Amino acid sequence: MSRLTETQDYRIFASTWNVGGKSPSRGLDLDDWLHSSPPADIYVLGFQEIVPLNAGNVLGTEDNVPAKKWVSLIRRTLNKNPEPSSHGGYRTPSPVPDPVVELDADFEGSSRRHDSSSFFQRRSFQNLSRSLRVEGNDMFPQPRLDRRFSVCGPVTLGGRPSNFDGNFMCTGSPDDQYIDEDANNGPYFSPFPYGYGASPPAEENNEHPNTPRYCLVASKQMVGVFLTVWVRNEIRNDVRNLKVSCVGRGLMGYLGNKGSISISMSLHHTTFCFVCCHLTSGEKEGDEFRRNSDVMEILRKTRFPRVRGCGDIKSPETILEHDRIIWLGDLNYRISLSYPSAKALVEMHNWKQLLEKDQLRIERRCGRVFQGWKEGKIYFPPTYKYSFNSDRYSGYGVRPKEKRRTPAWCDRILWYGNGIIQLSYVRGESRFSDHRPVYSIFVAEVEILRQRRRNMGYFSSRVEVEELLPYSHSYADIKFY
Repeated sequence: MSRLTETQDYRIFASTWNVGGKSPSRGLDLDDWLHSSPPADIYVLGFQEIVPLNAGNVLGTEDNVPAKKWVSLIRRTLNKNPEPSSHGGYRTPSPVPDPVVELDADFEGSSRRHDSSSFFQRRSFQNLSRSLRVEGNDMFPQPRLDRRFSVCGPVTLGGRPSNFDGNFMCTGSPDDQYIDEDANNGPYFSPFPYGYGASPPAEENNEHPNTPRYCLVASKQMVGVFLTVWVRNEIRNDVRNLKVSCVGRGLMGYLGNKGSISISMSLHHTTFCFVCCHLTSGEKEGDEFRRNSDVMEILRKTRFPRVRGCGDIKSPETILEHDRIIWLGDLNYRISLSYPSAKALVEMHNWKQLLEKDQLRIERRCGRVFQGWKEGKIYFPPTYKYSFNSDRYSGYGVRPKEKRRTPAWCDRILWYGNGIIQLSYVRGESRFSDHRPVYSIFVAEVEILRQRRRNMGYFSSRVEVEELLPYSHSYADIKFY
């Protein structure tokens, strides 16, 4: 036997949403947010402020009830989407205008935006007024609070050291779903139901007619930051080596009200890292340098334990050692303009001139942060800060001396590495919080090792076997691929 390396393309839907500490109701409609045609193979969904960032949540016990509600809503939405193609992997994407260009290219103004409005504008979520009501705990069991550490420390799972903490969830089977609207109260599943980094047994894969099309393979909460990864059920056995690392950058420089969650995984023989962050806030001059420092510390401190005994499967220890990386979150970079100047440009839909003062763009061009990373072309309006249940930016009608926020593109998605292409980069129009969700669709190349039998004549085969026999001390020494 010999090995043949092939590449297959997978669609990845990545999104970030600062939900402003609000817990979702049962009636919140996520279809407009999560709809993708054709459906993606992997969904990477990151949240910020999933709980209010008050002293009780930052210093005390972690409230995981809102996270459970979001997981249930996401599961329900993904599994009622149209059935994905049975061919697996990447399907031909829907035509999109203007594929992503380099960040340094000129940005278009309002005229270009209106021409592309059918693609880049999405309708608002339905039933908004109903979705803004919190319906208590009729949807989920009473809260169970777990002690939270803002920076993941080493724990032992099955006798192996790891930097998982007890709240990291890894699933391999829909039976392991830890929340469900119709499920009875039961214990949390273990991080690895089938052993360290293992996949579920083959007999459990897709033999039940009610098996969901998408399953949750990993989720992690650190105070208000929450990251989930979902995959098509057909490829869940190909996802291995799930690991998590958290870095706190909040109070005292290490608490988890700000910081990052990073999830590492392998899909076949390609490694992925998904980073969800919430960086330092603030509009004062120099606050952008604190955000730069957050990024550098996250890159420096994020560490994944090496997985041993996995043959030639790569086991990256740092973010940048992965083959494909997607970084999303509320990066909190602002617009370096006065409120009146920014307001005037927003009203004119002059995104090109507004983006020239975007701090993230400026810092990247100066080489102070995210060197070598890529971000797609921005056609959409600033995503922050909106008034409650409104399409108006906060601060309109407020007296100049009162506190008001300059509109900004706080919510961003970047990527790093070869073999990954961005198809779209848009925002949603939900009024659920003071931020608008941002999402992107990628196509990522994945390496797959295939077994190939050598074509040999009888004589050459006999000679090759005889040459190997003296070196084989027992049947157990022979490796079958």
